[in-house]
Amino acid sequence: MQRNLCERVIKLDKNIRFAGIVNANGEVIEGGFQQGIHPLLNGPAEQQMYVQSLSNVVTLRQYSDKLGAFRYSITEHDKVTLLTFPLGDGILCISASSKADHAKIRNKVIALLKEKPTPRKKV
Repeated sequence: MQRNLCERVIKLDKNIRFAGIVNANGEVIEGGFQQGIHPLLNGPAEQQMYVQSLSNVVTLRQYSDKLGAFRYSITEHDKVTLLTFPLGDGILCISASSKADHAKIRNKVIALLKEKPTPRKKV
């Protein structure tokens, strides 16, 4: 199911560079890059970014009792925008081109995640 999810996310928009599921240890367990796209970060830097994204989700979820459930985060850089969604005990990480319509991608991903409920254990 997870691999299928990443493949479906990649197909949502040609400006999506990467979609991957990151487990509670910060490791990408499924996913990959859009055909012809290569990572902007090397292995250790990329791994550190996933661990930081996971840590951000854990931190933001601490406020859910007062603010409501955490649904996603968007981080914009000059070259890419990162979209992060809680997924089970990990996260769904998406990297998109800076020229992408991030709101459109976000809405499509939210709709896709609602299509097939995924168990959501708190991180």
